[in-house]
Amino acid sequence: MTAVIGAAPETFLFPKVDRDPLPRWTFGHTTLLGDAAHPMYPIGSNGASQAILDARVLAGYLRRHADDVDEALARYEATRRPATAAIVEANRGLGPELPMKLVEERAPGGFDDIATVISPDEIAAVTEGYRRTAGFALAALRQGTSLLDAPGPA
Repeated sequence: MTAVIGAAPETFLFPKVDRDPLPRWTFGHTTLLGDAAHPMYPIGSNGASQAILDARVLAGYLRRHADDVDEALARYEATRRPATAAIVEANRGLGPELPMKLVEERAPGGFDDIATVISPDEIAAVTEGYRRTAGFALAALRQGTSLLDAPGPA
């Protein structure tokens, strides 16, 4: 095994990488979802959660437009592709893990009280901003509105 690693032209500290958002997911009556549609850095458990959201929205549009699969697939892609592209971009900036990076930058020598390095409000703002981007903001979850019932493409 060491020979294989030694022969590699380069290695990465974190070899799991994302891809730029795709310009389209749907080809005829075939569409992509989950990592096939939007591979992203594994931050915030988004691999599984975004695939579940994709499937839920796809199922909703297929049910809503049962007589027109092309329309259902177009609406699914129009809803989910921009949303997941935003998450890919957010994950590149560390998403919900940004507060850890900020603490490391602000207190490279350590600290006795984290409140002197980063405030709870700052952590909450970063966390809630990422939740909104990822589709699971606390306010939306408390409303109990399903993705299938939320306003959006009919």
